[in-house]
Amino acid sequence: MSEKYKSLKRVLLWVLVALYTGSLPYVIFVYRAIEEHFSRAVAGKIPIVIISLFGIGYIVYIILTKKVTKRTALIVLCPIIAYVIISLEPNPNKHIHIPEYVLMSWILFEALSVDYNGKGIFILLFICSTMLGIVDEMEQGIHPGRYYGWRDMVINAASTIIGILTIMGLKKRLAGDWAWTGRLRKLKGPLGILFHGAIGALLLCIHLFNVKENEAFWGVYPIWLLAWNGLFLSLGMIAVCYQYRRFHKENYAQKNMVGSGTKTKEVVTANLWVFVPLAILLVMHVIVIFIAISGWEFL
Repeated sequence: MSEKYKSLKRVLLWVLVALYTGSLPYVIFVYRAIEEHFSRAVAGKIPIVIISLFGIGYIVYIILTKKVTKRTALIVLCPIIAYVIISLEPNPNKHIHIPEYVLMSWILFEALSVDYNGKGIFILLFICSTMLGIVDEMEQGIHPGRYYGWRDMVINAASTIIGILTIMGLKKRLAGDWAWTGRLRKLKGPLGILFHGAIGALLLCIHLFNVKENEAFWGVYPIWLLAWNGLFLSLGMIAVCYQYRRFHKENYAQKNMVGSGTKTKEVVTANLWVFVPLAILLVMHVIVIFIAISGWEFL
């Protein structure tokens, strides 16, 4: 793969991840339109139909391409997880989250795979997809007729596991090792900021439930936490810009060095572990600041 094609693929896939995440809150409006034009019973069966078609298509693909690996047996867990979700969630329109986040995991895997080298990609995939599921819920909180809820977050995370299992069922054991973890030592600053943002994200998720319950932001959401959001946003942007310049400077310097290829791949993988979650955390904190400034109702 040429570097030019790889760069284009990288940009397109990450743009797709962003657009897909941004579009998820609007899926329910399609569902409601089906309810209006047909019936609630018909609309309620749509998620099951989509899930079934996904499953049938997946099995047919495995048979036709003969992509059977030692881990293909893992897909047996997929219908079990889906059944548990459907059994525990009585609202049928919530079941659409299953195919949504299976697809999310596939798209995100492709985006990460462009540059990822080594072990641990499925762990990072789960973390990032689950975080995007939280972003989805935060987006829903500011959309009329949509609601912020912890049950959906759990369904999103569980559905991500289904997606990961389907990917693992098709892929052979990925090459590489954990050598990239040694590169994290040079990212102590960004890691500290990442930790700061993660703690803030946990706190903001909790306090947004209070905002939802009271139907008011000011006087409910703590000022100190809003300051935390602003501080993280500033530090996070600085970290991203600084590391971007530093990485490209080091990458340029290593291009003509013997044996630098492996080192560069390790550095890239370590950066993915830090800066992809960091970018998602930045979005979470931006949404909170947007709510505070805009005065939009959060439900």
